[in-house]
Amino acid sequence: MLCATEGYQLQMRFMQRLIKLASILLIFSAIGCGKEAVTGKGGNDQAVPSDNAPTDNKPTSQAVQGQASWYGPGHYGNKTASGEILQEGTMTAAHSSLPMGTKVKVTRLDNNKSVTVVINDRKPFKQGTVIDLAHGSATALDVDDDGKTAVEIEVLD
Repeated sequence: MLCATEGYQLQMRFMQRLIKLASILLIFSAIGCGKEAVTGKGGNDQAVPSDNAPTDNKPTSQAVQGQASWYGPGHYGNKTASGEILQEGTMTAAHSSLPMGTKVKVTRLDNNKSVTVVINDRKPFKQGTVIDLAHGSATALDVDDDGKTAVEIEVLD
């Protein structure tokens, strides 16, 4: 039998996962584009869900493809939306709707490099930009010289 505290903790974990799922669904509904956006035939860079299927029995979210940009050097020392201070080399990112603290796998599509980042900041939603990487995570993906690049993002937890 569960005590009241354990039952409350289970309920809170369920609610946190439900909130993450709702955030992902909001992203998909806000994107509203077809496959032509990824292939370049639509004339814009909107993000689209990929066709990756789950490989195990754990509940997973669909990956989203789109453009990533980066920020950092001019913002070091400033507070992020989560209240943390942005520092050089951090493996963090800004996203328009994912909950703070969400771990996200970001894979650069042209070289298949990937990093895990933690969402700790917000960004204005620009059409086609699905995530803004802190300079440390952008450097790990070799994005810093390119400014923007095609990525796939997948919520881990």
